[in-house]
Amino acid sequence: MTALGFEALKAELVELRARRPAMVEEIAAARSQGDLSENFAYHDARQNLGMLDGRIQAIEATLTRADVVQESAVKGVARIGSTVVVRDEFGESTYQIVGPSEGNMARGLMSIASPLGSALVDHRAGDIVTFKTPGGERQATVVSVS
Repeated sequence: MTALGFEALKAELVELRARRPAMVEEIAAARSQGDLSENFAYHDARQNLGMLDGRIQAIEATLTRADVVQESAVKGVARIGSTVVVRDEFGESTYQIVGPSEGNMARGLMSIASPLGSALVDHRAGDIVTFKTPGGERQATVVSVS
């Protein structure tokens, strides 16, 4: 995991923990409305708290076992934290290679566990990488690594 991704998860955890007391109060308020068997507000609040607690536990587990990767000493070689420009049949795209839990293609963050992400590791500008997709094998050319 990148240091930036680690810090983002820590910040999310702080925010989620801060929201929890209000959700507990919401459950208490809904519980005071009477019959719980038909109290939608109560069941909805319980479900929301359960999802929040699940997310908190998932983040805590990720942070506990996270291995924060320092910037590579080898310049120009694709690794976690590298920004890579690739060219394929669809044109050029820029991605930052990140850890498995950080991937977000909408933000240009490519997981090292993805087919293209794993294929890019240890390659330099000018290399051609081959990777498997559900539609079959594809190739991409590494344009630059920074």
